[in-house]
Amino acid sequence: MSRPSPDHRHPTTPAARPRLSIPGSGLAKGLAVTLRTMTRKTVTEQYPDTQPDLPPRTRGVIGLFEENCTVCMLCARECPDWCIYIDSHKETVPAATPGGRERSRNVLDRFAIDFSLCMYCGICIEVCPFDALFWSPEFEYAETDIRELTHERDKLREWMWTVPAPPALDPGAEEPKEIAAARKTAEKLAAARTTPETGTAPAPPTTPATRDTRAGRATPPGPDNPQGGEA
Repeated sequence: MSRPSPDHRHPTTPAARPRLSIPGSGLAKGLAVTLRTMTRKTVTEQYPDTQPDLPPRTRGVIGLFEENCTVCMLCARECPDWCIYIDSHKETVPAATPGGRERSRNVLDRFAIDFSLCMYCGICIEVCPFDALFWSPEFEYAETDIRELTHERDKLREWMWTVPAPPALDPGAEEPKEIAAARKTAEKLAAARTTPETGTAPAPPTTPATRDTRAGRATPPGPDNPQGGEA
């Protein structure tokens, strides 16, 4: 036997009751909003005489630092609007040492972004592995001709001068892994350089196979003791 629906069991529940609308209630709410806001002081920014104070991470226009571009084409391939156009050619680099092998590298010929198609998603900036693209908060580049919205690499380079400096790091933040690795490498090189001057050699790492076995602390693995361990 099927159970009756909640509407049949409780015909007077709020869900089943029709909503009563008072005539003119919408007008009254609109007038209430008007009365609340009409006494407030209106603040109008006098643009363009007064420039707006934009946050540093505003997505205004994209700048190109072409010295970092390796023509990897990641930005053009990942762009969902296909608004990035890149042309390049290969050049042969002579061998750095006698008898070495010549190498080839990509040389950038054209880098253009069509901002009439760009939807400012920022994917190209995120996927660039060599930090060649940056956001600039500048937004005043409207044109009367849509063809002028395709910025070539010379104009994209000019936008780099408007890219704000990165914010300072939080003093309590964790040290970046890249900086920590570089610092440890520098400390190791400094320790290796100072060792010959003092006439002492750096101590070898302590492992079960290199510990002093004459004191009976540990035995290195061997035919008589395959697993090693205490002597």
